[in-house]
Order: sequence, then structure tokens, then C-alpha cells
Amino acid sequence: MCASCEKGLRNTSCKGKFARSRTKPKPLWELNASWMCSLIGTCLTLDELKKIQRRNKVTFSNPDMTAYELHAYFVKAASKSDRIGRALQAMLERKYRLTWKQFAVAETAEELDAKWREALSKGDIAGPYWAVLAHPLVSLDLENRIFGEVHMLSHLVGATNRSDLKMLRKKGEEVDKMREELERTRCDVWSRDRIVAGLRTELDHERRSRRNATFNFAQNPLGDKTAHATNMEATLEGFRQALDEADKITRGMQDSLARKGKRIEFLEAERARLQEELTVLEAETRILENTAPSFVGQMCDNDGGLCPGEEACPHDLCRKRVLYVGGRATLVSRYRDVVEGWNGEFLHHDGGQEQSFERLGGLLEQADVVVFPADCVSHTAVAHIKNRCTENGKRMMAVRSSGLGAFMHGLQSVAAHQSLSGSKQGAHPRQLNVVG
Repeated sequence: MCASCEKGLRNTSCKGKFARSRTKPKPLWELNASWMCSLIGTCLTLDELKKIQRRNKVTFSNPDMTAYELHAYFVKAASKSDRIGRALQAMLERKYRLTWKQFAVAETAEELDAKWREALSKGDIAGPYWAVLAHPLVSLDLENRIFGEVHMLSHLVGATNRSDLKMLRKKGEEVDKMREELERTRCDVWSRDRIVAGLRTELDHERRSRRNATFNFAQNPLGDKTAHATNMEATLEGFRQALDEADKITRGMQDSLARKGKRIEFLEAERARLQEELTVLEAETRILENTAPSFVGQMCDNDGGLCPGEEACPHDLCRKRVLYVGGRATLVSRYRDVVEGWNGEFLHHDGGQEQSFERLGGLLEQADVVVFPADCVSHTAVAHIKNRCTENGKRMMAVRSSGLGAFMHGLQSVAAHQSLSGSKQGAHPRQLNVVG
């Protein structure tokens, strides 16, 4: 600021010059080329790069170009003021126009740093990262520091994805072990059935022998009745003991069969639960694989008019405000990218760890649908969400975990429901009057 402005004098030319210097962000080709790889990879998704490729009719000699090769091409093209470089700049300005308005008002490097810190604490990375690097007042020290912070965040996201895949493999191994144990139990039950059948056959044989001995004694009244009676008593006593032993063994086998039956029922239920969980994990993994490496779905071009329907736009949230309560702080920016990439508005509350429940109440008033992870949110926050959503007729959804795949899997049902409602009604409803 000039000396006249410091004294409080009106200086139209000075003020106008300073305002014009921040009307538009610095173009990509004027930025430090060292940041270009991180900037393009963080702020633009693979689908957005492919859209620029199609619109500008860019062709490659290798039709099976990998995602990394496509990324490398646009990193190199961003440093030039040609057709592709200007297309990248236009997409950044259009995608993060609201973010730029918030950062453009900073008048010093300290204010710019403070706005970056605030965005980082909320998990909002992509838009503020570009806005700071493109700001005329950014210093070299600030550029170096935020580059390092974003670089480390990329490592954290990769570690989270590897952890989810490791859990999926572990669940698959548990299912295989349960299947083997179930098969062994069935073999044991079959063997016990054969033993019980043999005991029953032996018992029937002993009963027939006793009846035959009684009949023979009655048919030979002239023999040595005393000796014969003694032999018969001994035989009968032996039969009784054998019968008691057989009954005891039979009761033991029946008890064992009952325990095995209960065990089989438990294993069957556990197998069904693990199979259902494996199906969910496979669906979440497919979502992550289809949206790698940025974990963001296809952008929806719907500008708020009539909904084109589920086939034309499978992941259109139709500008609905999605409130996510709880979750991992390191993934908040990814949650935001998914919602905004699917034409929605993202709101977040940490579930009461640092933010107050008064703020949660205000966010619930703004939200059209509320999502929370079952494994990473407090019971108090869940009770508060259920009460408020029930009172106001708003939809809520509990997803399996705080992982990115679980969030995207749950959000797909919201997008599918919204597409169906929009295609039937011809317009976007103001509120989803559904209690999840």
C-alpha cells in the first residue's frame, strides 16, 4: 500500500491498480514448474484430464496410454501458453471459482497463510492449494511449505487405501477358514450318525436275542430248569448292562449332535455375515478401482436444470447438500471431492471431537441428506442426528466404515434415488423426505 493510503487518503488509482492485480489468478505457465506435477495431480482428476483431451481432440500414438503417461503429458503441457495450457487454466478457474473468491481478498502473505491453515484444518486441500500457488502475493517460503504438506498428505491417502485392501484380503481368508471348519464339522456329524446307527442296530439285535432266549426257555420245561434259569439270568443281566451302556452312549451322541447342530447353525450365520461383508467390500473396492488414482467419480455437467435421468447421469446429486458427520480428518478433502464431483455440495462436522454440537445443529438445518460412518462417530452425535432428521423428515444414512470406498458406495444410492426422483418429477426436489 502506498503512503497516501496509509494516511487514510483516498487514492483511486492505487486502489484500482491493487484490485486489478488480483482480479484473476496467475496462469499455470507463469507458476514454478517444480510444483506442476503436484498441482495437476491434486487439483484435477483423471476424468477431467480425459475430458480436456476429448474436447481439444488430442490423440496419442499409443491408444493404451496409462494414467501416469496421461498425467505426465498434461504436466508438461501446463507450462506452455498454448491451447492445452489455456484449457487446463480455464478448468481450474471454473472448478474452483468459489475458492478463488475466498482467497483473492487476502491482502498480505500472512492473511494468505492463515486462509490456507483454515482450509487445511477442514480437510479442504485441492482448491486452496491451487488458489495459494496462483495468488500474486504468495511468497517462496509459503510455496515450499504447502508443497511439502500436500506431498505428505498424498502418502497418507495411499497408506489408507493399502490398509483397506489388506482388511479385504484378511476377511477373505477368514471366510475360507470358516468354510473349511464347516466342511470338517459336516464330516464329523456324518461319522457320528454312522456310529449311532450301528449302536441302534446292536441294541435291536440284543433285544431280539433276549426275546429268543425267553422263548427257548418256555419251550424246554423238562430240562435242568435251575441251571437254565441261572444261565438265563446271567444272559439277561449281560443284556441289561449292554443295553444301559448303549443307552448311555446314545444319549452322549445325541448331546454331541445337539452341540454340533448349534455349532453348525452359528457357523452358517457367521458365513452368511462374512459373505455379505465380503460382497460390500468387493463393491467398495470396485468403486475405488474405477475412480483411481484420484478416488473421485465422473463429473456431472448438470447445471441445476431438469434431471436427465439415471442412464444419462448415474452419479448426479443434483446440487443436494450432503452433511458428513465423523470420519477420518485426513480423508475429508476426498469426501468433498466425491460430493462436488457428483454435482453436490459438501458439509462436514467432526462429530463433537473439536467442533460444538451447536454447529452440528446449524449444519443439519442446511443439509438435504446426512451420512455418518458406523465405526468412527460418537453415540451422542448419532442420537443427535437421528432426532433432528426424524423431526425434520430428512434422509440419513449410516455407512459401514469411514473408508473412502464405503462413503462412495453409500453415496451412490443417494445419487440413484435422486436421479429416479428427478426423472419422475421433472425437477429437482427441494428436500428428500425420507428417513434412512
